[in-house]
Amino acid sequence: MVINRQMALTKTKLVKTLVSPVVTKRALTVLLTLAAMPMFTALTGCSDSKVSLNADNPLVGTKVTEGDKEPIWPNDDPSIPDGKGVYAAQNCATCHGADGKPVAGKATIDLSDKGWARKQKPVEQYDFITFGKHEGGGAEHPVMRDKLRPSEIWNLVFYVRSLSTPPLTDEEIAEIDPVFGANCAVCHGKKGFGNGPLMKGNTLEPLPANFQSFPRFYDRTDEILWDHIANGIKWEGMPNFLGKEDRAKNIKFDEPYIWRMVGYIRHFHESNKTEIATRKAHEKEEKEEANEANEAKSGSEKSGETSK
Repeated sequence: MVINRQMALTKTKLVKTLVSPVVTKRALTVLLTLAAMPMFTALTGCSDSKVSLNADNPLVGTKVTEGDKEPIWPNDDPSIPDGKGVYAAQNCATCHGADGKPVAGKATIDLSDKGWARKQKPVEQYDFITFGKHEGGGAEHPVMRDKLRPSEIWNLVFYVRSLSTPPLTDEEIAEIDPVFGANCAVCHGKKGFGNGPLMKGNTLEPLPANFQSFPRFYDRTDEILWDHIANGIKWEGMPNFLGKEDRAKNIKFDEPYIWRMVGYIRHFHESNKTEIATRKAHEKEEKEEANEANEAKSGSEKSGETSK
């Protein structure tokens, strides 16, 4: 009986709803719309009228559906070793040489030239490879977006950059870790997320740079990064380091060492490992960070109990 009563109430509510003024108005609107559909169809050219779909019609050209030339950012740090595989698979050496030096008559840019490479933004190199370049008499390059996935293109970009400046090894990164920790992590955080101890309560303005941000740091040349570290950024709280010393670490921030720091900053958004190895390394880091957070929480709870 309870079930039947509930069903009866539901049906009564349904009938009242169906005959309500609001529903009636909506039903009329739908009927009028359906009645007008043939007219709309004829006006939009979807009736029996013939529409020209040739390539000369600007309304239906391929450019209409091509979309904007916006970069698709990677899901993880681009892999330089995997980029080397893409370089080989696409026969890039045919024009650019195995070591990045141009082949006569096929390329003009020396990819192994440090001076040239330090002026290049990763995002502009991505655009060059992805969308190609056809300037007539200028630099030309085939379109690669139909041949490679965005992640493969990013891997290729950072492999090309490594032809002039190899990435830091794990040993070199470990050597710089304590220097970064003592001089930079207080604002930028140990992992470069811009969340150092001074950022507790979001007290710094503007916010410290997040070195893990692809859109921000793929839009920076190595020369710009060097300048920011060496000379600081006025009005933004970034100090200058050129000529200074970290006596505790026996480090002098001269020009060569600041270039090493640029390489260290780059390691936050590029990888000297394969994609698989990079993913495993990040998973390991996440577990370690979670364990540290749990230990810190447990320690604070014990401290609170002791104070009672």
